[in-house]
Amino acid sequence: MQNLVRYWCGRLFKRELSGDEKRFYGEWVIFSIVALALLACSLWWQWGTSFGNVIYDRLHRLRGPAPSSEIVVIAIDDFSLDRLGGWPVSRSVYVDLLKKLADTDNRPKAIGFDILFHDATPMDDAFAEQLKRHRAFLAVETPLDEMGFSIKKPRDVLANAALGFGHINIAFETDGFLRGIHLTEAMVPHLALAMSGQASQGFNEQASYRRFNMVNPAVGFPTISLADVLSEHFPVHVLKDKYVLIGSTAPSLGDHYPTIYAGRQSSGMPGVELHANVLNDILREDLISFVSLPAHIALSFWALLSVLVALLVLSPLAELLVTFFVIFCALAVSFFMLVNWNVWFDPGPCVLAIVLVKPAWAWRRMEMIVSFMGERAAQVEQFKRPRRSLAKGLRLQHFTSDTVLQYSRLLDRAIGVMNERVQFLGAIVNDAPNAMLSVDENGAILNANPKMASLVPAGLIRITASVAPFLAYLGVPASDGLQSLVGKDHYVSALDNQASLHYHIFSVIRVSQSDDKFLWILSLVDITEIRQFQNQRDRTLQLLSHDMRTPIASILSLCRQDAVAYENPESSSFKKRRHAEHLLNMMDDFILSIKAQAPKYKLSEVLIDDLMDEAIFQVKDLAVSRRIHIEQVFDAAPQFIWVDQRLFTRMLVNLLVNAIRYGAPDSTLEIELAHDKDGRRHAGAWVHCHIRNRVVDRAHEVDNTAQQGFGLGMDFVRTVIGRHHGRIQFDVDKKPGQLAVVHLMLPMINAPDEAP
Repeated sequence: MQNLVRYWCGRLFKRELSGDEKRFYGEWVIFSIVALALLACSLWWQWGTSFGNVIYDRLHRLRGPAPSSEIVVIAIDDFSLDRLGGWPVSRSVYVDLLKKLADTDNRPKAIGFDILFHDATPMDDAFAEQLKRHRAFLAVETPLDEMGFSIKKPRDVLANAALGFGHINIAFETDGFLRGIHLTEAMVPHLALAMSGQASQGFNEQASYRRFNMVNPAVGFPTISLADVLSEHFPVHVLKDKYVLIGSTAPSLGDHYPTIYAGRQSSGMPGVELHANVLNDILREDLISFVSLPAHIALSFWALLSVLVALLVLSPLAELLVTFFVIFCALAVSFFMLVNWNVWFDPGPCVLAIVLVKPAWAWRRMEMIVSFMGERAAQVEQFKRPRRSLAKGLRLQHFTSDTVLQYSRLLDRAIGVMNERVQFLGAIVNDAPNAMLSVDENGAILNANPKMASLVPAGLIRITASVAPFLAYLGVPASDGLQSLVGKDHYVSALDNQASLHYHIFSVIRVSQSDDKFLWILSLVDITEIRQFQNQRDRTLQLLSHDMRTPIASILSLCRQDAVAYENPESSSFKKRRHAEHLLNMMDDFILSIKAQAPKYKLSEVLIDDLMDEAIFQVKDLAVSRRIHIEQVFDAAPQFIWVDQRLFTRMLVNLLVNAIRYGAPDSTLEIELAHDKDGRRHAGAWVHCHIRNRVVDRAHEVDNTAQQGFGLGMDFVRTVIGRHHGRIQFDVDKKPGQLAVVHLMLPMINAPDEAP
């Protein structure tokens, strides 16, 4: 898991995070998980619904649903009670109403009585006869007792005459307001659902609760007083083919309930008008359902996560604007779903979570800042006074002054100390004799001395800018970071501000400040004059060698005309010829030594067998004089290498000359050439050259002027081998008569699959 976190941090941030950054991101992740978990719990257990109800009420008022003209309320108001004899209204009144509508053929589509008829009266039979002439629906009670819901119907004579029944129970929500009803209760449909004629089989007891759109009472449904309907001059045709609800609206009867419009202090909305609102939504199929729990969680998580991400990556002002925007979007989505889809998404829990998350994260971030300031101040104090032992952070002194002021003083002191350190570093860099540049651990330039600024074009070195353009200008490969350049001298060339070419030695030093803080010091040492002196020396040596060859060649030409110079070793002519040849060899050594130190060789593809044959040919006479037999064991497969032919041949000659000179007489000099058959599976194929000979006993040698060992010319050999990316091993510290071995390895161009 830890490796997975490191992998994703590396992919996201493209760098190693500091300890403070890891702590910050870790606390944000934990804080986010806790916030999302609490939000999920609040949605599951329906915490914060009161605030959501307030939002619902405000949005519902903005929607402003319109009443249907198909619904008419016949109200038993105070006027009707005065005219018709008080409460309860005699059933003869309902008989007259129903008879008048039926006799004039103005029957409504459905008539619903928001009145309970449990008591027996003499007019029940007449009332039942008139009920049969209409699509009448009577109200029933569904009281809840220990056995569950029970159904209490009207008297049998009325129950048999009615077309159907419906409950008229009211469902209050947790805040005491009425916003919805149960479409079925005790398997009995609501009165409005029964009047609509729609089936109620699709609703169970738990899922039958629906909110409904409530028409503003100031607009209301068409309402007619019962006394007016019974008057002689009332046009009863307005009730034909309507849905008629009959119920009490008189405040004195107490059938009023708190709604989003009436509130708790007012008389509330009559129950018959509530049923009219329910019927209005059923007929229009506008009943409001709740969004599913997964969708509710997803939308709420989206809102909260947006704010959490803003808390992580944005400034306080931008984060505040994002918070307001997210809250606005949550409200807008809720209103859109309510208006267009009749689905209620409660934004209350997520809005409350957002409101609570902000101060909680602000407190956590303040604690982190305070802790960070205390730890940094402690580090600064430790730097100033190394002998003082400090705890993890500096503690505040409570009840002395404001904590912010205390930490501001600590911060001022820390900044002052850091400024002193930066100024001290700047003074060191400025006074350095070489061109120097300091870079922080993130690759940003801190400062540079004037000499460094004079060596590069203007604008290339800017404070806080990246050091990458500077490295690219010098042609230094730094794809793996500055750490790959530490401990090596890099020879570079660049043009200064006056377009003059300069040669430099570029080096990088890492200076550690603490466990996770460090600086890079980049320096340029100007070697232009040294390079010029070297070029002059090389030209001078070449000139001297060329000019000195002419008189030496003349001496050798004269010696060839004198036979004594070759036949009599004691003659002066013989000695002059030997010295002239020795001087000529020394001049050749000068030239080869200079060429061996060149930065680049002229390489060509050659067969190592040919080079070895040439070297053997040059030392053959010496081997004959020492009575040493040369035995060659060459691999049959061709072995090609990239070399400078002249230098490499001279290097082989040096090795063979030393092997012959310090080999025992009458011995065999073995030269073996072979290739590495399985080297390609590792780091490429290699050509191996082994030179073996037995060491001479110098005590029995007549001429003991030469030095023992293979030391003569070995610097030249190592230089040439190194420039050709090869390796050489000496095993020559042997006793007389033992076998000395030189092992030479060179990279091979094309490795054969198998030796024939």
